[in-house]
Amino acid sequence: MRGKKTLATGLTLLFLLLAGCGSGNNGKDSGAAAGNTASSADISSGWDIGFGGEAAPMEPSADEQGTDSSVYQNAGAKLVRRAEFSIQTEQFDQTAQALDRLVSECGGYFETAAVRGGSYRDASASRWGEYVVRVPAERYSDFFNSAGTLGYITESSESSEDVGERYYDAETRLKTQRTKQERLLALLEQANTMEDIISLENALGEVEYQIEQLSSTLNRYDALISYSTFTIYLQEVGKVVQEVGESSTLGQRMTAGFKASCEGFVRSAQELLVWMSYNLVVLVILIAAAAIGGWAGLRKYKKWKTEQSEKQEP
Repeated sequence: MRGKKTLATGLTLLFLLLAGCGSGNNGKDSGAAAGNTASSADISSGWDIGFGGEAAPMEPSADEQGTDSSVYQNAGAKLVRRAEFSIQTEQFDQTAQALDRLVSECGGYFETAAVRGGSYRDASASRWGEYVVRVPAERYSDFFNSAGTLGYITESSESSEDVGERYYDAETRLKTQRTKQERLLALLEQANTMEDIISLENALGEVEYQIEQLSSTLNRYDALISYSTFTIYLQEVGKVVQEVGESSTLGQRMTAGFKASCEGFVRSAQELLVWMSYNLVVLVILIAAAAIGGWAGLRKYKKWKTEQSEKQEP
């Protein structure tokens, strides 16, 4: 009886001690996390840059080419970097192959790849490609700067997300749960009654579940931080045309307009010929029906005219 009371008292003291340690660690590590992320939050947290209508991404300066700023090189800054490109190309297959080579050179991989259009039933249709590429974070600038060689970039954007606070919070809670697991295992070895064993095993099961969840969260953050994500939209076009801006001279704008008008006329004529080739049988029938109808109408008109002439004769 005395041993049972002693074990119960020991369990009570253990949980009080763990509660105190957990709160102390959370306060200490949360302060450290805030200190580690405060320097990077002002620079990179939540920033978003977008620009469209450019032939290629904005080129970095001579001092920045090939290197990232210090905030990206800081291992304590837990940054998730993403970028998107919309690219037009006249040679879809060659551009897709160039993208595949670029991904391999940068040590990345395709997370998803999808191509639409250009099927057997509609071979003349333009194709669309959507690719999600994962590239090592240290090769982010190399991939971003090289993407301008794939085709005509109509739009691109970058974003960075600072997940340091959530990362360090999960890391602190994981340490606390592992400490709790060790102490529960030590108590389990000293347990004498079935009731205490069941109670400790239930507590261990809950702790192990929390450890698995927190470990999974940290692994997911590590994957997002160590590999940047690029989303690339690839569009096949008949001809890449750079629009003349409002800052161009009147002569340049008129020349571009006349050229676009001629190209539009040629394209419309080609589309008409293609349509006629697909509907040749229908066109022949319609032309034959129109010819027969015209011939019959002409005969009827001549007959009517002859009758009118005969009536007018005395």
